[in-house]
Amino acid sequence: MKLLEVCKVIAVELDPRMVLEVTRRVQGTPCANKLQVIQCYILKTELPYFDVCVANVPYMISSPITFKLLSHPPLVRCAVILFQEEFAQHLVAQPGDSLFCRLSANTQLLARVFHLLKVGKNNLRPPPKVDSSVVRIEPRNPLPPINFICI
Repeated sequence: MKLLEVCKVIAVELDPRMVLEVTRRVQGTPCANKLQVIQCYILKTELPYFDVCVANVPYMISSPITFKLLSHPPLVRCAVILFQEEFAQHLVAQPGDSLFCRLSANTQLLARVFHLLKVGKNNLRPPPKVDSSVVRIEPRNPLPPINFICI
């Protein structure tokens, strides 16, 4: 509801119960015409234009969603996403860190990544089994001149 007060929102959600809940919450409010809900599996959907992403994604598809956002034309201005803490630590790890890996290198090649805050599991409903972190991803614009097909 806070986002709808300042901008239009495109919500992508697979679970029909969540779609119904989100739709119900805005129904009859001045913000109702600022919400577009797309019920689908995000990895199999061509996303409409947007320039900022704010998301709480299923942890098991964190990597595919990250790279989907980084390849979305046109590039998003930024994404602020809640990830599993371990995944977030890999995203922001620097060369020489024990957590630095292919995910770190590939993400940082395409974007600047910042850890914003840690979110304990008891702050979410239902609580996940692990802690989470909020990360800000800012795609590099322009992207580095690399022919990814030849790599």
